[in-house]
Amino acid sequence: MLNNQAGIDNMKRENDIVHNLRDIYGYGYTKVFSDVTDSVARMHISKTQMDIIKYIYLKGHATPSALASEMNVQRSAVTHTVKKLEQKNLVTVKQNELTNDRRSKLIYMTREAEELLEEFMDNILEKISEDVGELSQEEARTLHDATLTILKYIPGGIDDETHS
Repeated sequence: MLNNQAGIDNMKRENDIVHNLRDIYGYGYTKVFSDVTDSVARMHISKTQMDIIKYIYLKGHATPSALASEMNVQRSAVTHTVKKLEQKNLVTVKQNELTNDRRSKLIYMTREAEELLEEFMDNILEKISEDVGELSQEEARTLHDATLTILKYIPGGIDDETHS
């Protein structure tokens, strides 16, 4: 009977964790994201355009084919989106000198795109800092430990000891 109760308690705890994370992620996507998107809205940047900028930021550069594969869209859609980003002076397209194929292109972020991402991330950090600014020291320690645990299990989370 005791083992059965422990199993029920564990199932309830796991269910509570899932629901709590749903609420946290939902808050992040709705409240935090909407509060910090002024810079993105000002430049009329779509989610797809922002995804391309983020990908290039992480990789340093990208080919249209790599972007199409990553985003699971046709290469022509990437080409169209990249042209819009070029018009906004957020990316540049250069000849791919890493290959002998003259048709091959590499896409790079401009300084303006870097500044846009920095502003966007600074706004997110500012909003989160406001939200957790009233935590006690004990609550802050507990939250810190919980975030490290979460980061171990999400894509792009903690891969090594450099984040701890």
